[in-house]
Amino acid sequence: MAIPKLHENSEYKKLLSRFYNEVNKEIYGFGVNQLKISIEDNVILFLVKHQRVMALKALELRHTPTKMAVDHALHSEFKFRFLKIVEAEMNLKVISILRDYDPSTEWASTIVIVEFD
Repeated sequence: MAIPKLHENSEYKKLLSRFYNEVNKEIYGFGVNQLKISIEDNVILFLVKHQRVMALKALELRHTPTKMAVDHALHSEFKFRFLKIVEAEMNLKVISILRDYDPSTEWASTIVIVEFD
């Protein structure tokens, strides 16, 4: 089932953009550089240019397992917080959030899959 008129309404995208940026600021201390949102049926795709967390970069060479564990924890926390705000503020039921980040290019993707009653 498609999101009712969600992809046609720029207000929804503005809200999603604001929520994404707020959660990013809460966790990483800064907002995003670029953000593009696409909506197709029940899938919301975020393509985002993120600033790199310098502390994680410092761990990369000699503490790779620690860096990977911290990356995973930060992604998990982002998904948890983003799910809560999207469900509460937009009255959408989130089924899944998939997220990845490429530190070499600073691009991230977040896919949110929603369900309708």
